[in-house]
Parts: sequence; C-alpha cells; structure tokens
Amino acid sequence: MKRVRLCEGGLPGQWVYLGVSVRRMRKVTQWLGAGHQRLSIAGMLQAAGTSLRAAFIDYIGRLGVERDSATWWFSSLSEKNPPTSKAFLHVCYLSVAAELCRRHESGGRLLLVVEDPCVRRAVAGHLRERGAAFTEVAESPLHRAATVVGDWSEMLVRRVYGVGRHMARMVTARVLGFSNGIVNAPVAGKAQAWALLHNWVDARSFDEDGLYRDIYFGTLREELQKRGLAVAVVATVLYRSPFRRLLARLKDSGMSVLVPEAALAPGILWRWSRSLPFRPPQRRSWPRFEGFDISDILTEAERVDWIKTRAADVRLLSDIVRRWSGSFNVQAFMYTYEGQSWERGYCLAMREHAPQARLIGYQHSTVSPMWLSHFISTAEWDKVPFPDRVVTNGSYHYDLLKRNGVPERVLACGGAIRYGTLGGEASLHDRATSDPSVIRVLVTPSILMTQAAELLLAALDAFAGSNAFRVTLKFHPCFPSARVIAAAGVGALPATVRIATEPVSELLRNADVLVYTDSTTAVEALAHGVPIVHFASSHELDTDPLAPFTDVRVSTETPEGLQAAVRAVAGAGAGDHAARSRRWREVVDLLLPPPDEKTIDLFMPENVR
Repeated sequence: MKRVRLCEGGLPGQWVYLGVSVRRMRKVTQWLGAGHQRLSIAGMLQAAGTSLRAAFIDYIGRLGVERDSATWWFSSLSEKNPPTSKAFLHVCYLSVAAELCRRHESGGRLLLVVEDPCVRRAVAGHLRERGAAFTEVAESPLHRAATVVGDWSEMLVRRVYGVGRHMARMVTARVLGFSNGIVNAPVAGKAQAWALLHNWVDARSFDEDGLYRDIYFGTLREELQKRGLAVAVVATVLYRSPFRRLLARLKDSGMSVLVPEAALAPGILWRWSRSLPFRPPQRRSWPRFEGFDISDILTEAERVDWIKTRAADVRLLSDIVRRWSGSFNVQAFMYTYEGQSWERGYCLAMREHAPQARLIGYQHSTVSPMWLSHFISTAEWDKVPFPDRVVTNGSYHYDLLKRNGVPERVLACGGAIRYGTLGGEASLHDRATSDPSVIRVLVTPSILMTQAAELLLAALDAFAGSNAFRVTLKFHPCFPSARVIAAAGVGALPATVRIATEPVSELLRNADVLVYTDSTTAVEALAHGVPIVHFASSHELDTDPLAPFTDVRVSTETPEGLQAAVRAVAGAGAGDHAARSRRWREVVDLLLPPPDEKTIDLFMPENVR
C-alpha cells in the first residue's frame, strides 16, 4: 500500500479523522507516520452539534408527520438516541468537513479520512455542488460486493438469533413458573387494578444478601404500596445478563413480578419473524437539511435498522400487553423516560389494549441537551406515542424538556428518587492520610463505547508514564473493561493503573480528582466535594449534562491538557475549594434535587389526567 503524500515544500501534511472507531484511527495514525499532523475536531464537532440540534429535531419531527406509522416511530431515525442512531453525528461530520474544506480553499492540502461510506459520499456530493477541487478514494467494486454479502449474512444471522433468543427466554420463563399473569401476586381476582413499574434488571438489582433493590426508581415501589397501590415490577433482564439466574432470584424475592418474555408464544414469534422486511431499503431522495443533501446518511440509518432487529423487537410488545390485559387490570404503567423506541412501543400497546391505564415516565437521571431522544418537535407532538405525564428531576430538567418540544401540560416537577439525598456537605479531602506527592485520579469512562475508549487512551497517555499519579478506572457496568480496552487497542495496563469494581461513592472517598466525558458520576463527585475534569471527544458529540455549567468543570481535549488540568484542580487550596464547593452543591441540588412526599404523589394514577 502506497503512502498518501501530503507534504509540500517539506511541511507536514494535515489530516482529520471522521469516525467513531478509536482503534481504526490509531491504525491510520501509524500508517501515515509522524510526519503528518492530525487536527483535533473536538471544538468544531461540538459547535456543529450545538448549532444544528434544534433544526435536526424539527427536521425529524416533520418526517414523522409525513410517515406517521409504528414502523417510523420505532425506527432509529425517529428515536434520535445517540448510542443506537448515528444519523445526527454523521450530519455533524458533514458540517465539520464542509467547514474544514472552506477554510482550506485558499491553499494547502487536507486529507479527510472518513470512516463511514455514507458520510464520505455526502461530503463528496457537497464538494461537487460547490465546485471544489478534490480527489475521492472510494471502495473497489469487490469491496462493495463483499459489503452487500456481509449485510445479507448479518441480517439473516441476527434474525435467526433473535427468534432463538426470544424462544429460549420464553421457555426459560415458563419453566421457572412465569406466565401471562403476575407472579407472587395476592389472590384478588382479575378485578384487582395493578400499577406496573417497568425496570431493567441485572446483577446490580440484588445486594450482597440477595435482596432486590431498584437501581432506577429507588424506594418508589414501597412508597406507592404504602399509599394502597398494588405494584408489580415488569422485569426486563438486560442483554448479556444471566437470564435464568436473575429470574430465579426475582421469583424468590417474594415481590409481585411480570416477565415480558413469559407472555410470548410460538405463534407470536412466527408471525413476528414473517413480518420483518426481507429486502434492504433502497436509496431515495430525502428533504435537504440546512442546505446539505443527507440522503446517503438517512438511507444508511434505514439499512442499519434492516440489519438489526432492535426496532423490530418493539413490535412484540403489542402482543405481550394484549395478553397481559386479558389476565389482569392495568391501572398505570410507569417507566424510565429517555424517549427510546421501546417506550413508544409500550405507549402504543397500552393505548390499544389497556386504554384505562395512566402512562407515567420518570426522567430518572441527568439529561444533556445533546441526548436528542429526550426531545420532540412541536410538529410531531399530536402523533408521537407519549406518556400522560413525565416526572422530571427538578426544575432544571423541567425547563429543559419544556424548551425542547415537550408540552408543559404533561410535565411534573419532582425529585431524584433514584439518587435520594446525594452526597453530603462537600469537604476538602485530607491528603495527609496518603502520599501528598501523588494525585489520586478516578477515571469513569462513558456508557458510549467510543468515548470510553477515547478517554482510556487519553488517561493512559496523560498519567501512566508518571509516578506522580495513581489512576483508578471505574468502567460502566454495561461494558466489561476488556471490551473497552480492546476497542482502544491497548495491551496490558501499567502498574500505576487499576480497575475498580467498588461503587463510585466508595471510590470518591479516596480520589483527589475525577476525570470523565459524560457520566453522571461527575455530579456525584461534586456532591462529595471532589473536583472534576472533563475530556472532550473528537469522535462523538458531547453528552455531558454539566456542559452548560462551565464554572464547575475544567474541559480539555488533549492528553497534555488533561494532565495540566488535573494538576491545577488538585492543587487548589482549602480556601478556593470551600468557595467552589458551595457552587458545586448548588448545581447538584439543581440537577438532582432530593425527593419529597410531593414527588411520590406525582406517580399516583388518580393524580394523572
């Protein structure tokens, strides 16, 4: 393979990477060699996201009005969820590429390394429209043919696996004694009205003694039961969690439980598999967005939905709720609100099969303005499946949702029942109990794989080569550390770095600084009096909920800047720390205010209209 010559007159060439694979970016860096300068696009990417987000929400909303159907509402395009839909990120890549090319029109060469062919085609189309001089290196015919074969193979494998997984879970649930009805329910007859509390279940859902604990709703179930409600937990076991073991523990817990897979039947799965579209979506012309032709980008999003069964899985909820409604009376359905497609599936199914039920979403954590799935367009409001009420974590999130399309009549301002009273009085850590010459850095990678791998690399570059730092890595429970390390292309970790499994609240007691990208652990750190440093991504949009609060965090986008920022915040004196801690507490209470009796009342079905 010949190297691309980017140098003129002995000057190093400049290049940009547009993509989410950190490992692939590192390979390109090695291939090009040290003579070529990679430009960081972190600032440009975040600026593009900020300027385009409102227009994109409205753009998708107008498409929803035109394509009003369950297929559209369950699609990744309509959902706008950053972990599952890259459409908005790809649009921002296109905007960044267009701006970079505009800046280089006066002279100099620039290499754009574009990971996704759909983005490359969109960029090339934009440059042709502008009459710019450029060279496009496209895939070979053999590569395109291999891609088509790979798409078909992956689609078929995923569908066979999907049917097999649903069938296996259905059989397992039935063998353990679960069915259409509620397990561990008092004998009260079909007339008993139930409030269903949907929850995600994994190993975190049980304490060391095997007792069930609600990691999303806190003590809400117990509080509602005190008010006379019959509450059953709709237990959805997370992917890759031990399904049989967790179901056995749920049954032994003694609480009233529903397992969605237990309501499935072979006939339902057969009809579901036959309803899936067999042929891939064809490229078509979509409305232009802010002057850009994004048809290739949106067609790619449809192709991904065709390959994967995530959107199709939501269709099963209608049959599940239909069978539930034949077994008991649903008074209310409560769930964690994030604007995801499965939530819309439950809303549609409840409206059809249990129209008497009140639908209540709980905005259970912090929300970034870039987490677009939480927001809707005013154009689509009367059509998008939505709950009767969304209970927010305080006034800040209430106002954020209201400003971004959610009608005020469905919003209710509550408290952070998931977190309770977070932290305590912030106080300066006593560094005399440890080596004062060593800074203890707690790094909490994101739930988003790309940002997790990117932060891991930056932390190793910034701290691993110095004895002045002791680094603790706390990975998100959804991602085993081995997956993040592999995505970053990292070998063995140095001796100064350890991987922790303890709760974040315990780790913060022995941390001088917390480093993060978008985790709520940063809010926890502020509550415990630990200063924070934010690392800005050059690959993905910044979903940090603290981004609007620039006075409580230091942000940087390079390993060198990361080390300097950590040294600076860790070296702050007691006087500065006390003043800052008061502001930190204000922000914590604004984002995650302690709940009160009023918060619980907001979930009572009779209070929802």
